[in-house]
Amino acid sequence: MKRARSLALVFSSGFLVACAGVKPGASVTGSGGAPGTGGIVQGTGGDNGTGGSVVPPPPPPSPCGGGSCNDFDGGPFGPDGTASSVPAGAAQAFGGSAAASGGPCLLEPQDGTLLPNNWLRPRFSWTSAGTGALYEVHVTASNQSPDLVVYTNQTSWTMPKTMWLALSQHTQDMPINVTVLSSTKGGSASTGTNANFSVAPVGASGNLVYWSPSGSTNGDTAEAGLTTLNGFAVGDESVMKVLSCGNTGTTAATLQCDIKTTSWETDDNGFNPMAVQCIGCHTSTPDGDYISFNNFYPWGGVLASGQSGMVNGMSTLGTAPMFLGGGGYKAFIQPWVGITTYSENHWIDGDHIAVAPLGSNNDDTDQQPGLAWFDLENSTLLPSGQNPYTMLKGTAWNWIYAPKTGAYAAAPSWSHASKDFVVFTMTNKVKSGRLGTGTAHLYQVPYSKTAAQTATAVPMLDPMNQYAQYYGTLSFDDAYIVYDQISAAAANATHPDMNKSDKSGSTWDGMYMQPAAELFVTPTAGGPGVRLAANDPPMCSGQPKSGTINNTWAKWSPEVSTANGNTYYWLIFSSWRQGDVDSNGSPIAQLFMTAIVKPEAGPIQTYPAVYLWNQPPKVSNFTPAWDVFKIGNVG
Repeated sequence: MKRARSLALVFSSGFLVACAGVKPGASVTGSGGAPGTGGIVQGTGGDNGTGGSVVPPPPPPSPCGGGSCNDFDGGPFGPDGTASSVPAGAAQAFGGSAAASGGPCLLEPQDGTLLPNNWLRPRFSWTSAGTGALYEVHVTASNQSPDLVVYTNQTSWTMPKTMWLALSQHTQDMPINVTVLSSTKGGSASTGTNANFSVAPVGASGNLVYWSPSGSTNGDTAEAGLTTLNGFAVGDESVMKVLSCGNTGTTAATLQCDIKTTSWETDDNGFNPMAVQCIGCHTSTPDGDYISFNNFYPWGGVLASGQSGMVNGMSTLGTAPMFLGGGGYKAFIQPWVGITTYSENHWIDGDHIAVAPLGSNNDDTDQQPGLAWFDLENSTLLPSGQNPYTMLKGTAWNWIYAPKTGAYAAAPSWSHASKDFVVFTMTNKVKSGRLGTGTAHLYQVPYSKTAAQTATAVPMLDPMNQYAQYYGTLSFDDAYIVYDQISAAAANATHPDMNKSDKSGSTWDGMYMQPAAELFVTPTAGGPGVRLAANDPPMCSGQPKSGTINNTWAKWSPEVSTANGNTYYWLIFSSWRQGDVDSNGSPIAQLFMTAIVKPEAGPIQTYPAVYLWNQPPKVSNFTPAWDVFKIGNVG
């Protein structure tokens, strides 16, 4: 059974500067594998049990005519996935007995990872054994014969697509074991580490759209260039440019945007129109027709199509919705609009609503936002230069949660097709469109267009106020919230600017670009959070440590699937774990996928992260959104 997606997720966290970041409860961790075969099991008393290993079921009948499948036949294979590319002498180098240890350490896959059955084909990578080394990759599964054997002189190998398509259908819900060996010239073979991965009996859906800034990876405004949204569909092996905007040119800055000023402008602090200059925090509308994001300071809202094509001789890329009314437009483009979120409950003709924080103090260092609804179809006319905050309140916009001193709203996520409510971060400090240095807790508030409502904390998530919990995002069945967590002490103190070229000793706010950020999940009804296994990088020498790599901004896939009594959730998030830095020393963020599985009985199971090898590895890619975006020619 598949449950239809609904809302466009709130995207990401604090607005980056270019257009603008432990462990509660007990957990029990089992061995790697698919649900029902001993996946990473983490549970707390708040989620139907205390966790523990799951007893593996008997193996299912073979899908290959009653005998073993032969999806690995035709080998051994070489670096390019064909038998003809096997390096000379490779078979002989591994022909004898190998030392039981001392070989390479597997980086991909991490032990226990779980893949959707329509994901990118698996890539295997490992640490180098030195110049001139040869490697053997040995892959086994209980229903496959012969084994997969690969000989290569490279430190990574990607499974051929035809092999992956067969394996992903034939070998589901069972461990697939990977072992890597090395052999150096004149030496004997040595066995390295091994790992299991598994394939789910369900796929994933939707398109992923993420932010790739040009210049400094943290979006420093001192770096000229484009802010770009890139994206791809599940299973795509390359990425496409979706929308871009920014100043280009060598002698004079030239504004170059897919969103034309004739389609959309936002207001500056004096309520004068200003062109769209960059692309900030983004999400999809529920139908996927438009990308919602924030313009450059002071962060007015924008809606623009991500689809390419021509209509009546005009490009559709970057165009605005036809349903916008004059009052709705002016309310949405006013200063200090925060991260937007939508629900299919309120995305039909006559009821196109956006929800976002709205700053109530014209001071960039402390915007004091409440949580507001915006009626995008409102037709109230507002003369040029008038203040939409005061003139349109009650008609084109109003409070869902009115701001209170020291209790402000940030980073909302609107429920999808269930009870109408919004999850958001309650904080005492919002700075320049993002969370600052202070406190943060997850709250819920009923959606209402008639009067401001009372917000309540997510129950039992942090009863002792030991942590900052922020950037909460609802799963597409509204059953769970995934969120960032750091210690309260870390959130309440600044930390060093990661830009090593900055010699001034500047600092970042406690929850901004926070190295210690880790991902947790909790039932929406409340209860202690569960730390995701995806927080941990590979356990190889030289790899960065957990709690130093800024695991952040997780977003759910736009579909929840069930099979064999298990409910499958997929997430995308960004992390610094690859260890690369740009020219100024700032860490390069990359995107990773992970799974959360809820068995029919027992606690949720979380899984290690899977690297998205289709993304450019030297470009900082972060603040991802996974939704029903209609991008490029998809739609």
